[in-house]
Amino acid sequence: MRSKIVLGAVGLMLAGTTLTACGSGDSTSSDSSGDYCSQLKSDKAFFATLDGSDPDLSNLDEVFTRMHTLADAAPAAVAADWKTLDDAFTTIENALKEAGLKPSDLGDLQNGQVPPGVDTSKLQALLPKLQSLSSGEVTQAASRIAANAKSECGVDLTGS
Repeated sequence: MRSKIVLGAVGLMLAGTTLTACGSGDSTSSDSSGDYCSQLKSDKAFFATLDGSDPDLSNLDEVFTRMHTLADAAPAAVAADWKTLDDAFTTIENALKEAGLKPSDLGDLQNGQVPPGVDTSKLQALLPKLQSLSSGEVTQAASRIAANAKSECGVDLTGS
């Protein structure tokens, strides 16, 4: 029973933190140019496809890649905030690998099934790591990133 609770929590936390980090609402138009703003607008649209009560987490490898790319492209004003966010996602990415999970396994997890070869004790250890994504430091970094995205890129990461 505990495994099913952990499995459900893993799926929900990953979906929720991804959407919180990059928003799921409409963006406003902007004359801002630059790779970061363009990437942010494109990635926001991608993350919006994960919105909903039953998101498809099989694209999680793409989520991680996009988060890392945004962190690398971040302007100086929010580079430290993106590092905080990226470090949190890297922790989760590494914990998933350590537990033996592949992004393609996450659909099974969402359905309460432990994929073959997954270490359930390491899977249970994921929950505290996922909860760290909602820490004050990560939340504050995400808020500063959202404020910067709106003012500098015209992208509303908090709108619905």
